[in-house]
Amino acid sequence: MLRTSLLLLISLLFISCSTRGTSYSKKQDKHQTYQNKKSKKSGFEKRVLEILYSQYTNWKRVPYLFGGTTKRGVDCSAFVQNTYLVQFNLKVSRSTKTLQREGYSVSKSRLKAGDMVFFKTGRNSRHVGIYLENGKFMHASSSKGVIISSLKESYWRNHYNTSRRVLY
Repeated sequence: MLRTSLLLLISLLFISCSTRGTSYSKKQDKHQTYQNKKSKKSGFEKRVLEILYSQYTNWKRVPYLFGGTTKRGVDCSAFVQNTYLVQFNLKVSRSTKTLQREGYSVSKSRLKAGDMVFFKTGRNSRHVGIYLENGKFMHASSSKGVIISSLKESYWRNHYNTSRRVLY
């Protein structure tokens, strides 16, 4: 009898602790559903975006240096490689040419934060950046260093080649 009463008391204690401070209303549920529909980004994509902006803040305006891999100077593919390795523990290729074969192809209209965007900037020249959101991408520009640019700018729009996804 004492044992049964003790078990009942303990179970009531656990039940009351697990529901304490939790209230549910249909109005809140509708609001959450509306919020979720309003925001098209998943929780994972939002986190990726936060990480990418943090990386950008740390590398902003680092000068471009062909073959460079450090904050003293970096080229586009090294910046992409460093971002994936340091921020996502994901090893990707070092050259733009081989990066273009990694992951899988994704259309420009379906880009998500963290997708690689590729440009054909000359007969044998390629450029790569990492998509952020709303047509923006970060990259190591040969003239301005690590910056954020827009796919809508005529130069990038005219030289856009393809996109690849490796994170999702």
